[in-house]
Amino acid sequence: MKTRNVVFALGMVLSLAFLACSGEDGVDGVNGADGTSCYAKALKDSSGFELYCGDEYVGTLKNGQDGAKGDTGDKGDKGDTGAAGESCTAKEVSDGVVVSCGGEVIGVIKDGAKGDKGDKGTDGAAGTSCTATKLEGDAGIEIKCGETVVDTVKNGAKGDPGAAGISCTAEEISGGVKITCTDGKTYTLSNGADGKDGRNFDEDWMVDPRDRQLYKVVTIGEQTWMAHNLNYETDSGSYCYRDSTKYCKKYGRLYTWAAAMDSAGTWTTNGKGCGDGKTCSPTYPVRGVCPEGWHLPTQTEWNTLFTAVGGQSTAGKMLKSTSGWNSSGNGTDAYSFSALPAGRRSNLGRYYYEGNYAYFWSSTEYGSYYAYIVDLRYDDDYAYLSGDDKIDGFSVRCVKD
Repeated sequence: MKTRNVVFALGMVLSLAFLACSGEDGVDGVNGADGTSCYAKALKDSSGFELYCGDEYVGTLKNGQDGAKGDTGDKGDKGDTGAAGESCTAKEVSDGVVVSCGGEVIGVIKDGAKGDKGDKGTDGAAGTSCTATKLEGDAGIEIKCGETVVDTVKNGAKGDPGAAGISCTAEEISGGVKITCTDGKTYTLSNGADGKDGRNFDEDWMVDPRDRQLYKVVTIGEQTWMAHNLNYETDSGSYCYRDSTKYCKKYGRLYTWAAAMDSAGTWTTNGKGCGDGKTCSPTYPVRGVCPEGWHLPTQTEWNTLFTAVGGQSTAGKMLKSTSGWNSSGNGTDAYSFSALPAGRRSNLGRYYYEGNYAYFWSSTEYGSYYAYIVDLRYDDDYAYLSGDDKIDGFSVRCVKD
């Protein structure tokens, strides 16, 4: 009876181990990778073996011990008392481990079979599969497409990106990653079908394919705007406030008008040659430094936005974020435009007005040395639209074509 009980208990361990190691259905095979190999490791005191599949511990198989009298009764507890137990051995074979007790084979732990597809790698042979992983301390979510980190969605006080206090979670679905935020909105990041497409969020998010940075977007009236300042780094003419990357992460970059207009013609020729000290005749819409499908707004398009939020006299209050402005100068952010006081950069490389003012370029020229900008202020509800130096650095908000 004692021997049968030991064998039965060991059989249960091995059955569980076999289920944990088996990869016949491809669960552990990611995009056809080989399955998990199992092996046995002798305990230091020679009392049995530890069983592993890959790096995962799945159980311990102990030899029967020599109990002198069986002081807990005839049955014994786990084969530790009573008559002398049987000694068990484990032998590695080409496809797993064979376990024997007293010369009798009581079970086989097989290596994982080759994953056919794997339940996480079913989105096309050439596609880029996207995954989401929680950050340490549940601080947010890191999103990857293939091996490239697309961006992170952080929980907490500042919600980066997102309004203050909004926490987001992510789950992997058959087509990619679904993100759910506590403000009730959900977004889906689709896997690439051919390794090129599929990186755009539906509805309220987009990804700049040039550097895969995420931007929240918002539709106001008939226009769709970025709800974050552009943070694409150009070869020249774009800067982080105080030359610190932490400000770029918070506010986006500050661009000269030549960089904002793409005067070098890197993306299109619509704004080529437009810069400081010269007049130009751009072809509208001017994509400028914006991602494909978006463009630098004209003076008229800014005025259209002001009208949609109730008029220029209160547009500043409507468009400013609800936090980050000095001296209680926050706005209501009634339309989720979330304008932040990123300040400006002078042509001498000095930085001013962070916390007090937000400045945004337009693609409309005001003369050889000036172009129209939007100016939002901490101490005013008005949205100003006037000319300023082309050579200074201001924020960029793109509007959808």
